[in-house]
Amino acid sequence: MNPAQLERLGEHLHRLRLFKSQERLEALLQEAAGKELGYADFLELLLGEEVSAKTAKNITMRTSLARFPFVKGLAAFDYAYQPSLDKKQLTALAACHFIDHGENVIILRPPGVGKTHLAVGLGLEATNHGYRVLFTTATAMIATLTKALNEGKLEEKLRAGLVRPEEPITETQQVGKVQ
Repeated sequence: MNPAQLERLGEHLHRLRLFKSQERLEALLQEAAGKELGYADFLELLLGEEVSAKTAKNITMRTSLARFPFVKGLAAFDYAYQPSLDKKQLTALAACHFIDHGENVIILRPPGVGKTHLAVGLGLEATNHGYRVLFTTATAMIATLTKALNEGKLEEKLRAGLVRPEEPITETQQVGKVQ
């Protein structure tokens, strides 16, 4: 491939915002030539790397926006320290079907038993599944909502950070969430 063609391909990839493909184009072309890959196989290789890079970037962005107090997944949880926990139940929760069904997960235990770690771990799983997550404590949420209510901005606050914009908020829901 001549340098002018390589430059044009790079420009096309840049305009399409396929930055990882642009960055790796020469190496992938060499790999494809060395393995004698067909057109479809090369295209799959090129686009597969782009999808992986964009997915990793999105997970990183959602993780930082979630405001976790630390980043520790469920794999790092010490189940021996908390033998009363049902590991199968946590594995099922990690699949995030409860989110799809609009269900809540409430973790109640005394201080120092790993509730925050479990919440962060489930939140990280949710970000990996493509969901937006916001970590907060019940105390902080109540304080935020009470302040918003006193300022007459409760609905705005709920729409901005605690529910999806496409979900309408009714008067009953507003009162129910504050009390």
